[in-house]
Amino acid sequence: MTLRGLSCGIYCTACALCSRARQSERAVVKLVAFDLDGTLLWGDSVWEAIARGIGRLERVREMEEQIAPDQIAEVTAAREESAGWYSAYTSDELLKHVTSMQVAPGVDEGFALLREHGFKIAVVSLTWEFAVEWFADRFGASYFAGTALSPDGQITHFWPEDKALWLTELAGKLGVDMSDVAAVGDTRGDLPMLLAVGHPYWVGAAVPTELDGKAIHQPDGDILAVAESIVRKVEG
Repeated sequence: MTLRGLSCGIYCTACALCSRARQSERAVVKLVAFDLDGTLLWGDSVWEAIARGIGRLERVREMEEQIAPDQIAEVTAAREESAGWYSAYTSDELLKHVTSMQVAPGVDEGFALLREHGFKIAVVSLTWEFAVEWFADRFGASYFAGTALSPDGQITHFWPEDKALWLTELAGKLGVDMSDVAAVGDTRGDLPMLLAVGHPYWVGAAVPTELDGKAIHQPDGDILAVAESIVRKVEG
C-alpha cells in the first residue's frame, strides 16, 4: 500500500523521530495505535459533531441508520455527500465543531505516561483526516491517518483493512515488529488493526469472537488504565 505523507512516507507530526530511530541502533522504539471515535472520544462521532455544527445532523443520523459500516458503496456515497456540504466551509470552520467533543477518561494522562516510557503514538481512524490530525496534535500523538479530503473535494478513502496496512508500514519504518505493537479499538472496523498487532486492547462492550483469548478487555474505556497495562505488557 502506498501511503501519502511527509519525508518518512507516513503522516507524521514529528518526522525527526523517524530519522533518529533509524540512526540509533540502540534505540528501542515502542509503538501504540488508538482508534478515535468511541475510543479516545465519547458521545458524538467526528462526523456527527461536524454535522451538528453545520445543521446536517438529522441527515447524518438517517444515513447511520440505513448504512452498515461494511457497505463500501454506501459509505463512499455518504462521504461524498458530506464532502459536498464541507465545500462551503474552510477546514478551520469545520474543526471548530470538534473542539468541545467529549474526551474519554484518562486520555491526557495515558498519553503522557506512554510518551514518558518512550512510546510513539498513532491515532488511526476511518473518519476525516483533518480532524484526526487535529486530535493527534491535541493529544500529543506523533502519527495519524484517516480519510483525506483535498481542498478541491477529492476523497482518499481509508477503510478498516487500511488501518492494519498503514500501521504495519509505520511499524516497519520505525523498525518495530508487529508482535510488539499495541493497538486499541472499540468496533468491528478496528478488527483488522487489532488482529495485526501483538497486544490488542478492546474498550467496547462485548469482545468480538475474533479477539477471544487475544485482546485485553477494558470495558470502562479508561485510557490511563489501558496505557498502564500497555507499559507493563510491552516493557515486561
